[in-house]
Amino acid sequence: MSNFMLTRRQLLAGTASAGITFGVGPTMPFAAAADKRTLRLADGNIGQADPHKPVDFPGSILMFNLYDFLVRPAPGGEIEPSVAESWEISEDGKVYAFTIRDGIKFHDGSPLTAEDVVFSANRMITMKRGFSFLLAAVEKAEQDGNKVIFRLREPFSPFLAALVRLAIVNKKLVTANLKDGEFGEFGDYGEAFLSSNDAGSGPYKIARHDSQNETVMEINPDYFAGFAPNPPEVVRSKFGVEAVTVRQLMPRGEIDLTRLPLPPEIVAALSQSDGISIGQDRKPTIFHFKMNTQKAPLDDVNVRKAIALAFDYDQLYALLDVAGQQQGTPIRGPIPADVMGYDPGVPLIKRDIEAAKAALAESKYADQPLELNLVWFKSVALQEKFALLLQANLAELGMKVNITSAPWPQIVEMATSPEATPHLACVATSLSTTDVDSMLWAEYHSSAAGTYLSMHWLQKPEIDAALEKGRQTTDPAARHELYKELARVIADEYPSVFLYQAIDLVAFRENLHVPGFEDPKQSIPIMAGNYRYDRMTMDV
Repeated sequence: MSNFMLTRRQLLAGTASAGITFGVGPTMPFAAAADKRTLRLADGNIGQADPHKPVDFPGSILMFNLYDFLVRPAPGGEIEPSVAESWEISEDGKVYAFTIRDGIKFHDGSPLTAEDVVFSANRMITMKRGFSFLLAAVEKAEQDGNKVIFRLREPFSPFLAALVRLAIVNKKLVTANLKDGEFGEFGDYGEAFLSSNDAGSGPYKIARHDSQNETVMEINPDYFAGFAPNPPEVVRSKFGVEAVTVRQLMPRGEIDLTRLPLPPEIVAALSQSDGISIGQDRKPTIFHFKMNTQKAPLDDVNVRKAIALAFDYDQLYALLDVAGQQQGTPIRGPIPADVMGYDPGVPLIKRDIEAAKAALAESKYADQPLELNLVWFKSVALQEKFALLLQANLAELGMKVNITSAPWPQIVEMATSPEATPHLACVATSLSTTDVDSMLWAEYHSSAAGTYLSMHWLQKPEIDAALEKGRQTTDPAARHELYKELARVIADEYPSVFLYQAIDLVAFRENLHVPGFEDPKQSIPIMAGNYRYDRMTMDV
């Protein structure tokens, strides 16, 4: 077993010392397909199949397995060719020309062409959903034989990295399934069709999809890029699974892989079961309590500062401990470690209750009774512990915190307006591509507001301007310094209680080999990058 994974002995030792007990949750049908290598994934969220709409983890997993892209993220964060066999960039950084690889076929057998790439880019830009903000600099996408030409309005440094989110859809199939909609001649642009079907060329294809319940994918034997030895032939992704259900079903061999945060006690319990490994999904993900800066009393930066200073970070880190192994590391603001703009010289924020009281006294709400509403994601039991800790800490400031849990679709709906967004929400944010812009723009640019990524509703012209400059700056060293300064500006606004950078502990059966969880050198450091099933091997 790799040093990257926690050993069973380490986890057993921690379990014994903790005296942990477990409850039993509900069962769910999760059978393997007969006579086929079947991978059964347990996910806590729902999964959208349309590749141009979701910005979350389940949607990203489906996107990366059902579709192809001009380029793909590789281990270590490098960009490698995929549908594009090569590309050229103009000296002014405003024209990108990609040569499309011959011989790639969609799942229906039709060839993938430059026309499909242009259609996909236009669909994504026009619909303005999902990761469309990554293509905001595109003035025109056009076909020139087997080439695709992107003409940008201005230099856009993250453009190549942004293309890891441009999923290529089958134009002919999508346009044959249009319904009435808001997009002129393209009607609904195939939204209804792609909500339950795929139009991709990726390593897997949809056999059945229900975004609230389950997706079943089957291997695409004609996939142009090939597979690891003995890859899964069928993948069943079950949505809305709770950790206690994983605790019950995985030791019985009914779940092969997890994709939801597991509480320490569940991880420790799974480690006692024969045939289960615990790996680490190291990725640039930050957990927050996002603070709604447009809702009183959090419209006062001093109140937000008081909350951040009152929180007990040492107690938080203790909650993350699993037999001496952390599910997260301290974070120094809005940029994860080892990402452009990260500054290890920024001091960690620590609990200082007297400083918190002083900040509150400077606010316009000093000496007033304050009441806050906090929402956490009900499928992640550990978040309730975070919420209870904050509730206890803020009681010392005289603040009342009302805690509720909500399913993921409800949290997503809450995020659509400042009025619907609670005072505090426990969410995770991550890089969508290999470039820091994909994280910071989605969270902090005013134009991107309205998703769970921006539940702080921090809309500042100076932050917008800095983000725009970061996109136009081509020198990497200059960009690094720009984002370092921007991180300080954001941190000084206290839009979040920045909790920690996540190290997800992932449970998987020992007959399943997942490169990104077993070897840090094989990890693909973007959201869902390590859940590419074509890279996995299942022993028979």
